[in-house]
Amino acid sequence: MSDTNQSLDSLLDSSIDDLADLPEFAVFPNGVHRVIIKWESKEVNKHPCLELGMVAVETVELANASDTPLVAGATSSVLFMLDNEFGQGKMKTVMSALANSCGTKSIKETMEASNGMEISVVCKVRHNKDKTQSYTDVTKVIV
Repeated sequence: MSDTNQSLDSLLDSSIDDLADLPEFAVFPNGVHRVIIKWESKEVNKHPCLELGMVAVETVELANASDTPLVAGATSSVLFMLDNEFGQGKMKTVMSALANSCGTKSIKETMEASNGMEISVVCKVRHNKDKTQSYTDVTKVIV
């Protein structure tokens, strides 16, 4: 029997309580958070985008003391639309700090070098026009 079948058999024999919980997707509260990052390029509604995925390690500081700190493992992401100056400008802020730390020049090199990196991000909650949805916005990266 292969290792895959053995691990599947082992998983199937385990208790439901032993299964991993689904990570929480959260809007990160205003403040500073340590995260592990992962880049992904994608297309959203025919717009070329880069997505910065973040997995929370810990909340370092909250802007509002009444906010709840992140639970380790909570996930969030920021989407940068690359076909407009706002998306490019926001991405440039993040990429510049990472490129300086990694010693890279191109966006692709910086993405590859920083995947899996633990950094601190300063987050701000952003709302859509009618304030029915909230999003995580990264305003600063600290490597």
